[in-house]
Amino acid sequence: MKFSRRGLLENSAAVAALSSIGWSPKMARAAQGERKFLFFFAGGAWDTTTVFDPHYTSDPDPIIDMDPDTMPKTVGSNLTFTSGTPDMPRPNIERYFQRWGNKTCVINGMDAHSVGHASGTQLTLTGTSASSYSDWPTTLAAMGKGEYPLPHLVFSGPNFAGNSGSAVVRAGGGTLLDLITSSINGSADNPTPVFETPADSVIDAFVHKRISRFAAQHEIAGGASHLRTSSFLNNTERAMEIEARQFEAGLSDLGNSMLDQALKAIEMMKLGLTRTAMIGIPGGWDCHGGVQVNEPQFENFFLALDTIMEYLHTTPGIATPYLADEIVVVAQSEFGRTPSLNGGGGKDHWPFVSAMVAGSGVRGGFSVGATDDGLIGLPINYGTGMADTSNGTMLGTENLGTALLRLGGLDNEKILPGIEPLTAILASEDE
Repeated sequence: MKFSRRGLLENSAAVAALSSIGWSPKMARAAQGERKFLFFFAGGAWDTTTVFDPHYTSDPDPIIDMDPDTMPKTVGSNLTFTSGTPDMPRPNIERYFQRWGNKTCVINGMDAHSVGHASGTQLTLTGTSASSYSDWPTTLAAMGKGEYPLPHLVFSGPNFAGNSGSAVVRAGGGTLLDLITSSINGSADNPTPVFETPADSVIDAFVHKRISRFAAQHEIAGGASHLRTSSFLNNTERAMEIEARQFEAGLSDLGNSMLDQALKAIEMMKLGLTRTAMIGIPGGWDCHGGVQVNEPQFENFFLALDTIMEYLHTTPGIATPYLADEIVVVAQSEFGRTPSLNGGGGKDHWPFVSAMVAGSGVRGGFSVGATDDGLIGLPINYGTGMADTSNGTMLGTENLGTALLRLGGLDNEKILPGIEPLTAILASEDE
């Protein structure tokens, strides 16, 4: 990423001003070892057979219409995906799974319980239709151990804040730095003054000194005043830190594409300022009029995802060797598409959907869950993820959600009682 010389000089001046009152930049004090989550959402409902759930048969009249010029490939232990052919390759999809399939788990055959876009999105992301429930990323951000100034960043895509709206920060349209520096206040209906960097640094230093002095007067451990002032002081220091170190993150040089948004989110996680982020996957996924739109959209997504995974696996983490050991990547859609083409060469709404999870704590190299020859979800064993028509249980998107909560260190039973987590996606301690 590019660095701005002007930004470097300005922010170096800010660091100098803050150093004069005893503050110096340091990595933010988010909860050590707490996993961060980067969510992607394909609004409109993707066709699961295009990549995640291939079905090939010798039947001359199959129920499931697969894309022409495709073939199945398997990586890892049993992760099978729909690949291209030598004549019609899918280089980005192929490259992603060949490089990162051993870090990735695909979940098939989940019942979204809806074929309506709004209701399907809510059920997939919250596990319930109750408006008081937050979606998975908001819950993870609001109920984690860490204190995050920007807990859940919504760059694009859906959000169900429920009763945890204070954890949600909307940062779409390139507003992230304006939010961090508070310069966005100058664009409000009743704008407040926007100070130049030297004056802003002096104000920051003054506020930090006052808060520090107040915190020192309330040092009775465990007391309500101590907890409030400590949190306030920590959050103030984190906000000052990212403002003074934005040249390091390169945030000012990033645009607003899906990849740019993901890199911004990762940098915020690396600096301990954010736990979760939501990013919409571009494209017209609602393919009633023709399934040909799916392949290029998936190709674009996996091209960006390959870059993201490369970055996570080569960038040092906060408390681990690499960010890949701390961050979980989740890709979802609200429901799937019908197994057969309609009269216009497209596919209509279908309740069974696939998702993908990769990264820290994930059982990589596996496809879990299953669909039959009519693309209907099969009962599975939640522990192994394998089909079990005799003793298994039907899989819902809520079971994936509660597994993500558990992966994030939360007690899923307290949040969504009675919903068994799909523990098959979780790596064992020795993996």
